[in-house]
Amino acid sequence: MNKSTHHKLTLRRDRHQQGSLTTEDRASGQVWIARWRERIAGRSVQRKVTLGPTKQLSKTAAQRDLNKLLQKANDSTPSGNLHTTVRELVEHFLEHEFGEGCGRTVKAVRLVRDTLNRHVLPKWGTHRLTEVKAPHVESWLKSLDKANPTKAKIRDTFSQAYRHGIRYEICLHNPIASVRQSRKRSTEPSILEPSEIGAILKELEGIEPARTTFFLAAVTGLRVSEILGLQWQDVDFERAILHVRRSCVDGVIGECKTESSRRPLPLPEQAVEALKAWGEQSSYVKPDSWVFASDAMFGRQPLYAGSLWLKNIAPAIVRAEIKKPKLRWHTLRRSYASLLLTTGADLRTSMELMRHATSAMTLETYGQSTTGAKREASDRAAKLILVA
Repeated sequence: MNKSTHHKLTLRRDRHQQGSLTTEDRASGQVWIARWRERIAGRSVQRKVTLGPTKQLSKTAAQRDLNKLLQKANDSTPSGNLHTTVRELVEHFLEHEFGEGCGRTVKAVRLVRDTLNRHVLPKWGTHRLTEVKAPHVESWLKSLDKANPTKAKIRDTFSQAYRHGIRYEICLHNPIASVRQSRKRSTEPSILEPSEIGAILKELEGIEPARTTFFLAAVTGLRVSEILGLQWQDVDFERAILHVRRSCVDGVIGECKTESSRRPLPLPEQAVEALKAWGEQSSYVKPDSWVFASDAMFGRQPLYAGSLWLKNIAPAIVRAEIKKPKLRWHTLRRSYASLLLTTGADLRTSMELMRHATSAMTLETYGQSTTGAKREASDRAAKLILVA
């Protein structure tokens, strides 16, 4: 069976089942056997149920019991919904929506797969689709030792699998749509003050390419996956422009996160000089060479973000005596967005520099004033009141 034929079969609605009623010999005597077929996640499955001994159950009574079973298989709910497990649904969902050639970024595919495999399947994998109820899922999410945004992502991914099931007629109802889960953060994410970034850079002096990578992330707001996906041909030194064309997640090259992420980015003069200085030290400077190539892999792939942070950046933060929780590469992107707004950049400019699709993402998700800016604003307000 070729792939196209299989795809058509998975989309076909089950035909009305007539079933069959037969007898089988057992040690205790003959019994009535009911048989019918059901389609589960695109596969035809044979069902068989023993109804009872022929001595105690007439054929009419046996037929009546069979009809009750067939009514469940032939009602408006797709038959697969009666027996299909969450694991079967998830496997179908991942194969059709996040399989090879799905057109999604490596990071997006990995995030969905990890969420389902690490959280959803261990708890719900063996449950039938009809056994999953919104209140039970809410209680389960509440018990997880995760931040609210993470719990919301788990809920959303679980719901996405059910929506896929509705589309493929594996089920008709999505219980996760009724699950309540707040996205509100319990604490504000950390950002770095300009002086703190400067202190870390000082501690990274002479440690390359960690210093240049950190500096580029701090002054451009680029995601670390985009920085590691850069090739020298992406850097226009004459016009001071950076072309963001790909991303690298754990050594796997993929597309950028969104269409807006591929917009060219102006490079500050200091970033241009830093890249030139690094290029003079690097052993890999061909146009298609990675800007931050891995020596261990002889330049064939970029460095790993996690290793770069743990081995170089994290120790520099300790040496700089900066004690803020959960500092990581993305902290620099948040810090950059906050600095743009703090320094007076208008919202449209900030949005384009961050390469966000909407201004709401820039303002609500990333916009966070630094402590110094808050103090200055507070002082200015107080002076106005005193003058009045």
